Amino acid sequence: MSNKFWGESQKLFGGNKKPDLSYATLVLDTDESVSPSKIKKVKKKKSKLSRPKKMRKYIPEEKPDIPPSELLETDKNILLVGKPGIGKTALTHEMLRLWAERESKEPDYMFYFDMREISDIIRDKNLEELLFGVFCEPDEGKDEVLQDIKRHSDNITIIFDGITDLSSQVVKKVLTKKLLPLAKIIITCRPDNEDLFSGDFHKVEVKGFSEQTIKTYLSATLGEDQKKVLSNLELVTLCHVPMYALMVTVCFSSKDAPQPCTVTEIYINIVRFCLQINSQKTNEDLNSFIKTKREEILSLAEAAFLATQQKTVNLTDLTCKDICVLSFLKPLLIKEAVTETITTHAFLHYTVQEFFAALWLLKNPDKIRDVFQQCLTEEKKHMKHLIPFMCRLLNEKSPSLMKHLIPDQDLKNTSNWFFKELINTFLPHLCEQEEADTEDSGLHVHILFVCQCLYESQSPEACVYLLDKLDYHLDLSGDSLDPYPCCAVAYVVTQSKERKIRLNLEDVIISEQGMRQLFECFKNVQGSGPLPRQLWEIFLINEEQMNFVSLFILDGNLHLLVNAEKKLFERAVEIMQRMPTKVNVCLRWDKETPACHSQCESLLKALPFISSLRYVAFAFKQL
Repeated sequence: MSNKFWGESQKLFGGNKKPDLSYATLVLDTDESVSPSKIKKVKKKKSKLSRPKKMRKYIPEEKPDIPPSELLETDKNILLVGKPGIGKTALTHEMLRLWAERESKEPDYMFYFDMREISDIIRDKNLEELLFGVFCEPDEGKDEVLQDIKRHSDNITIIFDGITDLSSQVVKKVLTKKLLPLAKIIITCRPDNEDLFSGDFHKVEVKGFSEQTIKTYLSATLGEDQKKVLSNLELVTLCHVPMYALMVTVCFSSKDAPQPCTVTEIYINIVRFCLQINSQKTNEDLNSFIKTKREEILSLAEAAFLATQQKTVNLTDLTCKDICVLSFLKPLLIKEAVTETITTHAFLHYTVQEFFAALWLLKNPDKIRDVFQQCLTEEKKHMKHLIPFMCRLLNEKSPSLMKHLIPDQDLKNTSNWFFKELINTFLPHLCEQEEADTEDSGLHVHILFVCQCLYESQSPEACVYLLDKLDYHLDLSGDSLDPYPCCAVAYVVTQSKERKIRLNLEDVIISEQGMRQLFECFKNVQGSGPLPRQLWEIFLINEEQMNFVSLFILDGNLHLLVNAEKKLFERAVEIMQRMPTKVNVCLRWDKETPACHSQCESLLKALPFISSLRYVAFAFKQL
C-alpha cells in the first residue's frame, strides 16, 4: 500500500525522470495550546510587512524532530490535524511502511482505511464487515482471527485517514472504545473536523515542510534544476505544502514544457491536481468535472478578488460550501473580542489567492482596466501581482482551465485588447525610483515586470508590440536579475525577428544561471557598443563559475574599462591564463577619466596569453 501511494506520485514525472520519492520530514507540533494556524487575533499592521517577509511566514518554524516511529510506538491514540495537502496521508503511509518492516515478530494487526474512498460504503457495516470486507479478509480461519482481535485488542492499530464525519456507527463505536477498547487509533483530519473527536487523543498538528526539508526535497526531485525554484521565493514558500511541492517539481521536470515553465502554469496544475485528488476523478474525467464545478470555483474566485483588493487573507465573503473546491483553504477563527470569535477561511498560500483573484477578473473583464489603473496608486499597487496570472490564463495552450469556466469567445474578446492596454497603461510609468519602505514592489512598475507578464503570456505579438514601443531599446541598467526575470527578458528579446535589440546591462548583477538564460537571446541583440564590456564586467564581478568561453561569441574580445577596479583586471588575467588559445583584449577608455596605470599593469602578467591589445575611446555619457 505504501509503495502504491508513492508510486502514484512518481508516475506524474514524465520521461526517465523518476525520482525515488519517499517520506520527507514534516514539521509536527504537539503543543497543547490552541493552534496558531486556527485562531488568530486581528492584526492591523500586518499589511506593512514587505512581500518577501509575508511569503516567508508561510514556512513553518523548525520543531524538535518527532519521527513517525515514535507516533507509531506510543501507547497514546493520535489525532493528526492539518490543512489539505499538508502531508497527513504521507505521514500515515510512512507509519505503514515502518510497521511492515519492523524487526519485531510479535503477532499484531494493522488496519488502514482511506475514509475519502470508503465513507459512503461503510455506513451500515458491522465490525467484521469493516475489518474483513472493506480492508482484507484472512485466507482461512476468519472467525478465529476475529475472536483473537476482540480478545487482544491491545495488539491492534487502526488508521482512519481523512475523517470528515461520524456517520458510520461502527467507526464511531471504535473511536469511542465501545468496540476494541484497547486498540491504538490514529486519525487524520482537517482543522474543520477536529472537534468531532473528544476523548483520549494526543493531538499532533502537521504543518508541512520546513525550509530545510524544502531544499532537501527539491534536491532529491530536481537535482541541479532545483536552482530554478530556489531563486523564486514565492515558489519556495509555496513548497511548504507537500502537495504543492510535488506539482512544482513535476512541472520543472516535465519534458512537455520549456524550461523553466511559466509560473502560472504551475498554479494551473496545482488547481487541477487538487481538484482531481479531492474528487477521485481520472485524468480523462477531470475537465468535465471542472465544468460541473464552474459556479463554485467562480464563487471562490470572487471571494479571493474581494479579499485581495482589501489586502487581507481572510475570505469573509465566501459563499461556496463545496468540500472539493474548499480544499484550497484552511479555516481561521478570528478573535474579534474577548467573547466573540468568527469563523472565516484563508488560502494555504497568498499567491494561490492572487491566482483565483486573477481568474475572477477574466470572468469580469470590464473591471480589468480599473485594476490596471489601481496598480499605479499607492493604496492598490499590490494588485499588479494578479496581472502575470491573467496573461497566462488568456493563453489557450495546455494545461487548460479557463475554457472550462468561461466561454472561449469571451476570452478571445478580452485577449484582443488586453496586452495593448497593459503595455500602454504601464509603459509611461516605467521608472527607476527606489522601492517604498512598506512594500517591496514599490509604486512603480518596472520594465522587468512587463517582460515577466509577456513571458507568462507566451505571446510573440505582444512582445513585438512592446519592443516597438521601446524603439527596440531595452534598458535594464542597475538591476539585479534573478533567473526567472532573465528567462522573461530572453523570451521577449527572441521574439524580435526583424530587428536586433539594443540591450543595456550597465551595473547589472546576474547569477550564473541567469546569464545562461540570457545567452539564448544574444543572437537577437546588437553585439556592438557597450554591451560586450558590460557582460564581461558582470562575469568578472560574479564569484560563481560562469562559462566565460560563451562571452567571446559576441565579438571575440575580452573587454575591460581602463579605469575598472583592480580585481577585475586580476580576474581577467586568471581567465586569459586558463584559455587554450591567445585572447584579443579591448580596453575601453572614457576620455574624461584619467587612466589608472597601476591597474593596467596587471595585464603585463598576461602578455604571453594576449593575441592583440587595442584601446577604444568613448564618451561615457553616450552609454
